Amino acid sequence: MAFGESRSMAVESDDEDEAIGKNRRITPAVLKKLVKEQKLYNTPELNDKLYLHYHGFECIEGLEKWTGLRAVWLEGNGFGKISGLEHQAELRCLYMHQNCVKCIEGLEGCPKLNTIQLSNNGIQRIENLACLPKLATLQIGNNHLRSADDVRHLLACPDISVLDLQNNHLDDVGVLDVLEAMPNLAVLHLHGNPVVSKIQNYRRTVISRVKSLTYLDDRPVFEEERLCVEAWVVGGLPAERAERRRQREEKEALHKKNLDYMVELMARGKKAREEAEGKHAPAAYGEFEPGEGEEGEEGEEGPGAAAAKAAMAARSTGPAAVGKAAAPEESEEDMYARALKAVEAKRAELLRKAAAQKAAAGGGEAAAAADAPAPAPAPAAAKPTTAAAATQQFFEKSAEALVADMGDDDEGEGVVPGLVELLGTRAPPAATATAAATPKPNDDLEELD
Repeated sequence: MAFGESRSMAVESDDEDEAIGKNRRITPAVLKKLVKEQKLYNTPELNDKLYLHYHGFECIEGLEKWTGLRAVWLEGNGFGKISGLEHQAELRCLYMHQNCVKCIEGLEGCPKLNTIQLSNNGIQRIENLACLPKLATLQIGNNHLRSADDVRHLLACPDISVLDLQNNHLDDVGVLDVLEAMPNLAVLHLHGNPVVSKIQNYRRTVISRVKSLTYLDDRPVFEEERLCVEAWVVGGLPAERAERRRQREEKEALHKKNLDYMVELMARGKKAREEAEGKHAPAAYGEFEPGEGEEGEEGEEGPGAAAAKAAMAARSTGPAAVGKAAAPEESEEDMYARALKAVEAKRAELLRKAAAQKAAAGGGEAAAAADAPAPAPAPAAAKPTTAAAATQQFFEKSAEALVADMGDDDEGEGVVPGLVELLGTRAPPAATATAAATPKPNDDLEELD
């Protein structure tokens, strides 16, 4: 029995398909099949969309229970007129392009209709749209509209913002008067009509007359183009060129302003980085940041080590050294120059003393050695007996003893700031050591022996 029932249902289905192909009507059986295919609700009132396109239907019918529809697709059929929508009060979108509609009618039961697509039909006149106060989009291209009277009914729909009239037979320049009177028209497709070639300076003219237009035919209407068009209306092509030049200069000035601002930001950032990198000096007496006193890979001392040594010298030498530390800092080359100058002065003094000792040495070397003053108070070392021994003792003295000797003998020089630390930590240049160790040819220290 089950097999017989399934066979009978299959035969019934084939009969329905044959009936659909023969009568081309929207029957409850067809709607039931479409509900299953489109996975819609079985209760018609709950559905808000319905696809009836490309089925070859000739009449809109059977939609009395589909009261909740908001969008219905009816394109690609053979509908000769708009009917059967009296119960679709919630309908917002109606797509009936590619049919055989001759006139616009039967929309009184759809007061909330917002979009109508009626392209590729046989409509010769726009009418019966005053009952649609919320209509905003009307696509009626590829029809048979010819004159301004055929589209004058558009003035009864002031909320229309998108209008498609392309590829009709409009050849009346008065169409532009109707479009100019539409207050909210923003998108207009008018190309493909004979009237386009009859309007001189078509794009400029349409933009200048339809003030609310933002898109015309194949491209948008920007504010710059509208300003140029307004200048063209006032002064022709010279005024339009001047307006374009002004816009170009304004853009260049704005670009330059942005570029200058970016350069200024970069300069501020560079200055801030330099100030941040320059804040490495000790914040207080004898303090320095960690890592600044460490030597580099090549044995060079950082600024923190120099500051620490200066602080130690100030503590060891007393208030006088502290007062001198406030003086402007000298470079390492200047300190070496002052040290060498002091050494040369000390050497000259020793030579003078040696010469005086030689002149007074009438009684022998012992008396000359007894009359010569001691070069430095060295308690542990014995006094030199000859000039060569005195010279050798001079070069063997420590930096501290040498500076102490120069404090009394060098006139006007005094203690060189940082000389004790400098000579104690770093060796003098090779050329200086050679010059100090090798006596000049005219020196006669050897004759003192």
